[in-house]
Amino acid sequence: MPTKPIVYIIDDDPGVVFLHEIIIQETKLTDHPESYTDAKKALDSILLNDRTDLKLLIFLDINMPKMNGWEFLNELNLKIKKADIKVVMVTSSLSRIDREKCKKYPIVIDFWEKPISEDQAILLQERYSDWFGTTS
Repeated sequence: MPTKPIVYIIDDDPGVVFLHEIIIQETKLTDHPESYTDAKKALDSILLNDRTDLKLLIFLDINMPKMNGWEFLNELNLKIKKADIKVVMVTSSLSRIDREKCKKYPIVIDFWEKPISEDQAILLQERYSDWFGTTS
């Protein structure tokens, strides 16, 4: 049986994190998302657990202090060696440039406006049902 992915929420706004946690739990993406308001701490956690049986779904904000979403993606691409990772960019930025920039990262599977919705989470699960270890 395929393993379910660990879900990370990375956003510097605690209110957004809280809302996304509720939606992720209610749509059964996971019962216990890993939430971070500091992208560097999230990256450190991921790098410590890099192994071939690890699947991660990351909901990543772009505009954050200390380390923004692009810096996070660059570091992840350079340092991750084994884990199977999918990233959904979740942002208040509707910039076409940001949307185009996402295409440079093969692990980025979608670009959503904040906040995420239950419908988006359900469609994501359906689209990647094999990866999630669920049936459509």
